[in-house]
Amino acid sequence: MTFGQQVPATPRIAVLAGTPQLVRAARTLGIDTVFVHDAARPAPPVAAEADTALAVDLADTDALHAALAPLHAERPFGRVLSLTERGLLPTAALAERLGLPGNSLHTVGLLQDKQRMREILNARGIGPVHTAAPRDAADLAAFCRTTGGPVILKPAAGTSSQAVFRVAGPQAAEDVWRAFEAAGGTQPIAEEYLDGPEISVESFSYDGKHTVLAVTDKLVGPAFVETGHTQPSALPAPVLAEVAALVHAFLDTVGLTEGPAHTEVKVTGKGPRVLESHNRIGGDKIRELLRRAHGLDVVSLTAGCPFGLLRPPAGPPVARRGAAIRFLTPPPGTVRHIALPDTGGTTAEIQLDVAVGDLVRPVRSSQDRAGHIITDGTDAADAARVCEELAARVRIETSG
Repeated sequence: MTFGQQVPATPRIAVLAGTPQLVRAARTLGIDTVFVHDAARPAPPVAAEADTALAVDLADTDALHAALAPLHAERPFGRVLSLTERGLLPTAALAERLGLPGNSLHTVGLLQDKQRMREILNARGIGPVHTAAPRDAADLAAFCRTTGGPVILKPAAGTSSQAVFRVAGPQAAEDVWRAFEAAGGTQPIAEEYLDGPEISVESFSYDGKHTVLAVTDKLVGPAFVETGHTQPSALPAPVLAEVAALVHAFLDTVGLTEGPAHTEVKVTGKGPRVLESHNRIGGDKIRELLRRAHGLDVVSLTAGCPFGLLRPPAGPPVARRGAAIRFLTPPPGTVRHIALPDTGGTTAEIQLDVAVGDLVRPVRSSQDRAGHIITDGTDAADAARVCEELAARVRIETSG
């Protein structure tokens, strides 16, 4: 839809497995919402905030179509939307069945299959990376010998840094393969290890045109789980320009046409390389970092731009401030005592995901972290400094 095109007085959307922010943003913009949640789980509180709420098996496209097609016939939806990982594929499948605009099922499926995505990028020479799909530990060892260096083993459809392992060489293949399976890894893919800083790129697409909104510097722990994010990136301008060009080419290649995308990138000595991407806003409170540093509400853009209610970004925004988040990773064990620092004089917020008596596990996925501190500052360095000073004063005492 061209911006400013005439739309019905009250647009209507279906939101699948949506975040509360998406439902609230839509309603603030005067968009009617039909919220669809998983029938196998209790209705989330946000269901009461939607105009209509339905409980449907989100994995069953036929059931989704049967539930929503009559509503669409009575009063058409303008879009089916979701900003949660589990809702992206059902959203694309349902939109296709209803004949609605949006990112195609092919594109969304490609973003969720790292092996297929890598094969297409390699075939087109876009940030090529050596890759393989090992069937067992022997295949993994053979790939290590082919690359001549360490490799990464990960699930083709993985999220939250779960079951991601570094394989030092052929001699480690057997042990890593067992650890991968024990961690619940499936559909294994192996890629050459990419050295260099890791960043993420938030973008917004409209009518097939992409705008980079922000580049985030990442801190990554030994198990490839993020321990912090800072905006805007401190990388030199020429490197950021190269990253932006790569992300534009990548999004064109996978066929993304609208909405947010979160693309993870390694900046190597041979240039930037895409690790993975998702047609949603980044997790780990990156949505909040965008608001604090750039004054952007990407959730509202997602709901409003398709109907001409909000203008899409005309170009990369200039950061007004810096913003940072640091995750809390206390030693594994049972929590015995918690003490938090005073945040007075800062804009920081502290959130704990553990309480006294809870078990803290070794950090092998994002869900294993114990909480976070988020703040903004005069610039990125100031925000990071405040965040890290406060994190150092958090006391989460554990015992084995």
